This record gives sequence, C-alpha cells and structure tokens, in this order.
Amino acid sequence: MLKRAFVGLILLMVQCGLTMAEISPVLPDTAASPVMSVVADDPYETFNRQVFNFNAWLVREVVNPTADWLGWLLPLPIQQAGYNVYNNLTEPEFIVTNLFDGNSEGAIRSGQRFAINSTLGIAGIWDAASWMGYERREVEFIESLCAAGWDPGAFIVLPAIGPASVYPAVMVTGFFAVEWYALSFISSTLATADLVVDLSASAASLRHTREVPDERNPDPYVVQREEFMRYLETRCLHRSL
Repeated sequence: MLKRAFVGLILLMVQCGLTMAEISPVLPDTAASPVMSVVADDPYETFNRQVFNFNAWLVREVVNPTADWLGWLLPLPIQQAGYNVYNNLTEPEFIVTNLFDGNSEGAIRSGQRFAINSTLGIAGIWDAASWMGYERREVEFIESLCAAGWDPGAFIVLPAIGPASVYPAVMVTGFFAVEWYALSFISSTLATADLVVDLSASAASLRHTREVPDERNPDPYVVQREEFMRYLETRCLHRSL
C-alpha cells in the first residue's frame, strides 16, 4: 500500500512539473521582439554543444512521450493540484531572490505564502494564500543578480535544464541542494518528491527552447544562444532602469 502511494506521489509530482513548465516556459518568445545586438560570451561552446545535443534527444525520446502519457493518465483536477504543490515548493526560492533584489516585502510575502499553503493549503494542494489575498512575488535568479549589480557570467547549457548563465546556475544548484537537504530532515519521501518535480519541470522547460533554426542562421545552437542572450539583456536592462 505504501509503495503504491509513493509511486502515485512521484507520478503526480512529475506531471505537476511538466504542467508548470507548460504554463511558465523558461524563455519568452522573442520572435516579435525588436532585434537587439547580442554579443555572446561563450567560452564553453564545445561543452555546450554536446549538452545541447543531449537535451534535444532528451526532449524527443523522454520528455515528450512522458508528458503525453501523464497528460492522458491524470485528470485535470489532479494536474491542477500538482501545479499548486509545485508552486508552493518554489516559494522559498523567491524569498532568496527577493532579498537579492532588495525587496524585503516580497521576501516576507513569499515566506507567508509558503507557510499558509503548507498548512492551510495542505502541503500546497490548495492555493489558500492567493485566496486570502497574498499575491505571488516572482523574481528569477538572473533578475536578482542584475538588480544586485552582479554579472550573471558566461553562457552555459546545462543537462536537462537548458540555456543559463554560470553564476545563476551556481546559485540555483546551491539553493536546491540546501532545500533538498533540509527537506530530508522532515521526510525522505518529501525530499525525493521535491527532487523529482524540480528535475521534471526543468526537463519539461526544454520543450520551449527553439529547435527550428532561424532562416538567417542554419545553426540551431546559435539560435538558442542568441535568444537567451536577448532574454538576458532584456531582463538586466529592465532591472537597471
């Protein structure tokens, strides 16, 4: 019975990660954005290209079939519950990024949301905090570094995650390592579920990176890199205004 419940929990967490990525892709569509002059800082290009090819295989052979299967298996109310659980697990991240952004009020609000949804919301299944008027305050790691005046670093492609910058990637890795370690003291099952949903959401986000090359550039890797650099410049420019 416990084994069945655990397997069911893992399936739910994978699906909520996939659902979250469907709703909140990593990179915005820049097709309609004005063309910006992009200078690529890509000292790890050889490594990045290998990881880019691996990620393309991962999406084609693993992520897409899994998303299609789970989307058929789990009804929409269960998917929504999983989406809410995932949202709740990301609230501690926004405590950190709001602090880097100099927004103590946002950090407090994220902490309040996490506390409310983890208790009244039954581990985040119900978004009680939004119902009570506590709006979500999302700040990405890249935005928080730019707001703090830090250089995000060189372009890098991460396995099962996709395009990133070096320093935000280090921050995210460290944050989730600490989060997983802390959750393991509460429950090994909860820690495992958190790890699964983080990995599944990251992998699912790869579906939103462009695989079709721009007609002016036959190299899909360069297309993805330039799209990310435009995204990075836009985010940091917005934070510097």
